Amino acid sequence: MFNVDLTLYGFCIIIGVILGLLVVYFNAKKVILENEKVYALLIYIALGAIIGAKYYTYYTNYEKFKGVFDFFKLGLSSYGAVIGILIVLFIYSKQFKIKYKDLIYLLVTSIPLMYGIGKIGCFLSGCCYGIKYNGIFKVIYNYSLSAPKGESLFPIQLLEAFVFILIFVYLSFLIKKEKNKDYIIGFAFILCGLSKFLLEYLRASHINIFLSCNQIVSLIFVGVGVCFILKKIVIKLKF
Repeated sequence: MFNVDLTLYGFCIIIGVILGLLVVYFNAKKVILENEKVYALLIYIALGAIIGAKYYTYYTNYEKFKGVFDFFKLGLSSYGAVIGILIVLFIYSKQFKIKYKDLIYLLVTSIPLMYGIGKIGCFLSGCCYGIKYNGIFKVIYNYSLSAPKGESLFPIQLLEAFVFILIFVYLSFLIKKEKNKDYIIGFAFILCGLSKFLLEYLRASHINIFLSCNQIVSLIFVGVGVCFILKKIVIKLKF
């Protein structure tokens, strides 16, 4: 149904990062008064996302790269970016004496937004392509360096983009109604982790794999989210 050209991939990644950082910026301004700390936070997040995304791609495809780490040629992994961000946020929290949980709270809406827009870029380039599929909205790549040429595929990248942008919209509204940070963080982790876990089954790379590395990380995210929700419930029971 679609004939996709290799254009706008990098543009989508850049736009996703910029929009995500803008969301963090406006959220951070409500919590962190000093401009210097806000700008430092944005730099930390950007660096953590890029470095984390590169290293995750390298270690999960170690045999493919034969132990050769080429930073500029390595692709970007969404989960690697998230893990990298969480690590640098911990460092940032210690350096600037700000609660780690508060920093995560600032990011719960921006992460699904960045991921969703990034997946549009994946769709345009043909990477992370879906299983063979001949139904409605099938996609056929003729010029992709990643996807098989001329085959009808499921547009998993577009579905992921739609799901995670929808998560972004929902969390943005939820934050205005729900003031408990533990609940927001927990629900965001569960929603994103569970969605990613299920959507992995529609990727071609998941064929003949019982549980992928991304799904294992997804389950960890769901577990972390459940812990945050339980914390809220325990606090309510005490009162």
